Amino acid sequence: MILDLEDNMCFACSPKNPIGLKLRFRREGDVVRAGFVVRPEHQGWPGCLHGGLVATLCDEAMAQWLWLREIEAYTGELTVRFKKNVPVGTPVEVVAELAARRGRLVLLTAAVLLPGGVVAATASGKFLMGNSGPAALSDGENTDGGESGGSRKGLEAPGHAPEE
Repeated sequence: MILDLEDNMCFACSPKNPIGLKLRFRREGDVVRAGFVVRPEHQGWPGCLHGGLVATLCDEAMAQWLWLREIEAYTGELTVRFKKNVPVGTPVEVVAELAARRGRLVLLTAAVLLPGGVVAATASGKFLMGNSGPAALSDGENTDGGESGGSRKGLEAPGHAPEE
């Protein structure tokens, strides 16, 4: 069953969840993006976005990459690297894209970008595809890190090389 993005109570994306983040993702080619402004109730350390919410932004972006393609999948593993604090009041952008696919396992990457494209956090996730939705990603989206001719694109702002 694919999540109905308009009629659910997801903390990250539901427009109906009164305490949710209400993220609205859009597809731009091979990438999904959403904007978010950090409010005072989102802080952990005084003046900074809570690290758990940074992880939530990344996880949701990767999940949305799949859902916007009608692929049912569930987070199996999430790894987040925190690079810079995200101050309260700051507008950020979260982006995600496909890194590889191996059978039912889909590997995605995400980044939280500060104004000017400064990378605040990066993430990688392993998602396990369910039994409904497309059986396979399209050729343009079916990469396995190079074994089938695919490539991994960086998520950082233009001019920034991805870190290994």
